[in-house]
Amino acid sequence: MDSGNWIRKLREDRFLRAREIERLSRAIVEATGNPDYYVSHASLADIEAGAVPSIYKLFSLSSLLGISYHDLLHVFGVNPAEAAQFGPPVDPAKTALVPTSLREAGTFPFRLNFTSRPVDPETNLLPTSPEKWPALPHNLFKFDTQRYRYALVGSGDDTMGDLIPPGTLVEVDTQQSIPEKIGWRTLRDRPIYLVWHAHGYTCCWCQQERAELVLVPHPSSEQPVRRFKSPREATVVGRVVAAWVPFVRTEADPSPSLLM
Repeated sequence: MDSGNWIRKLREDRFLRAREIERLSRAIVEATGNPDYYVSHASLADIEAGAVPSIYKLFSLSSLLGISYHDLLHVFGVNPAEAAQFGPPVDPAKTALVPTSLREAGTFPFRLNFTSRPVDPETNLLPTSPEKWPALPHNLFKFDTQRYRYALVGSGDDTMGDLIPPGTLVEVDTQQSIPEKIGWRTLRDRPIYLVWHAHGYTCCWCQQERAELVLVPHPSSEQPVRRFKSPREATVVGRVVAAWVPFVRTEADPSPSLLM
């Protein structure tokens, strides 16, 4: 499916008319003071006919259609992760800083031996105040608890297999709470969400099917596919955008290390 048809289908799936996109984008213009964010009826028609939007209109579409800017770039054939291969060569003899946030580092998990305390069997949402997190590295990162929430995956929760293993600390973007239907090519690219349901919290792939929210586990997990009435029995808290995976010591490598 080409980019224009993809945008049109996504808009129709959200039950958004062209006039509503125009009206809502005008609100973004008023909030930012930048008219470039405006997506007129004519501009949207051009985009859905195959035209490539500006970075500002792309931002507005990302916000209004409930899809990340990064994933929307993929629709137009741009993969930001490939930019690194065209950058200046890295001198291995020189020390270099690496980003501590996965929103900067890409999709690779940040592995950190952050706790020696037992983790609860069930996945739990953490308090909004990081200072109340026991044995977790809240002083190492810049947490934004206004937009993001944090959860600790339970020791008995293998729903996402090795993508988000038990004991992982996850960062959840609450502004991305609508499950995406398309836009990924591999299992690792598929968006993962934190879902509240009648039995607690779960990190999983999910999809909305009419009045039901379907929770889809990793193929290697022992968890079943589960269905809940939405929003009465289950709601999406937000999309998992970062994960800090505890490093596990082994006999082959007994010393703790910090990996990207």
